[in-house]
Amino acid sequence: MTSKQSMRFAQQLYEEGLITYHRTDSFNLSSSSLEQARKYIQQKYGDQYLPEKPRVFSRKSKNAQEAHEAIRVTQVSRTSDQVQAMGKKMTPRHAKLYDLIWKRFVASQMNPALYDQTTVLINAKSPQAIAGVQAKEVTLKSNGSVLKFDGWMRLFQSRQDQILPSVEEAQILYYQNLNAVQKFTQPPPRFNDASLVKELESKGIGRPSTYASIISVIVDRGYVQRLEKKFWATKVGITVADFLVKHFKDVMDYDFTKEMEDDLDIISHGKKDWRKVLASFYKPFIKNVKDVEKNAERATVPVEKTGKKCPDCHKTDGGEIVIREGRFGKFLSCSRFPDCKFTENIVEDLGGQKCPLCGEGKVIMRNTRWGKKFFGCQKYPECDWASWKQPEKDLKITPAEWKKMQAERAARAKKRGKGKWKTKGKKAKKK
Repeated sequence: MTSKQSMRFAQQLYEEGLITYHRTDSFNLSSSSLEQARKYIQQKYGDQYLPEKPRVFSRKSKNAQEAHEAIRVTQVSRTSDQVQAMGKKMTPRHAKLYDLIWKRFVASQMNPALYDQTTVLINAKSPQAIAGVQAKEVTLKSNGSVLKFDGWMRLFQSRQDQILPSVEEAQILYYQNLNAVQKFTQPPPRFNDASLVKELESKGIGRPSTYASIISVIVDRGYVQRLEKKFWATKVGITVADFLVKHFKDVMDYDFTKEMEDDLDIISHGKKDWRKVLASFYKPFIKNVKDVEKNAERATVPVEKTGKKCPDCHKTDGGEIVIREGRFGKFLSCSRFPDCKFTENIVEDLGGQKCPLCGEGKVIMRNTRWGKKFFGCQKYPECDWASWKQPEKDLKITPAEWKKMQAERAARAKKRGKGKWKTKGKKAKKK
């Protein structure tokens, strides 16, 4: 799920009274909820899983919103299966999110898991050069672990045991083989919704109520795009970021946002004058803005040139067709935009691969109204084949099979709750 989806499903679970208030980073739990969880653990799993006293966790955030409880289920006896059986409002995604909250809450009050961990140190002596490696003495290390008591991990899928062969101290081991492997340092993985929220939280930027909106803004404005659930910066985003870092270095600094939020919290406690705080920020900021407006060069977004002349203005001003990036992906445009309004969609195909349904039209990549990519037939609407996944080259689908697939998709959509949705206290409907 994206952060926006998670927040929406959590809001609906909260409205139904299934979880506590979800826009908080508090770790506090009420005494009644602790008693409820401990009673459930004792009855369901036994005394060996129950600690002597309730477990209490310290807050991670300096300015945690502790006016509310930690996010937890309201009734620990209510499982995710019961939630999904409550009606069409509760879809499998609601049940999955509820199950995660339930497991985290219950696991927080269970005993820790216990492992038997073994470390074997091998003193390897090489009497002579082997495979070009100079003779020397090295220490090799191997770790093993065996789960003895699962504790809170009973609620989650535990990892497999790493079992070492039986060895004894001072045992003689004989050389068998030497495998030389060259490894390179890998770049850090790209951010997804979860890792980006974690990074924001670690730097003290934003709050639980703003994480989803922060991510929505950078996606909706085309600064980043989601590819395979990971964020990739667009040319627009890179250009905007470079311009802001160059001309508004202080404001773009991570510590600026963190310190501003700290000041606002102090103001809310009545320990700082809000006028002085805002004045210390606004006066140098507005001066910088005016200076940038007057002296800074206008930033231009890099474009890809095609070498073709614009069909609308090539006879007069000699415009060239270039490839730009927009909200819904790449498109063709005139280099003289906005003076020339010529635009044209880019049709990306799979090297001439034919549609698996009609066998005539080419398989091309399209975008939904939200910018998500999918594969469809070039002859649409004559042929309505479409798929989120790239089809295999030799894939063939008969009309009967396609009709069955469409019926299954409709059934899954209905099960997920796509259709009418009414929110409490509002007249808005989703059809």
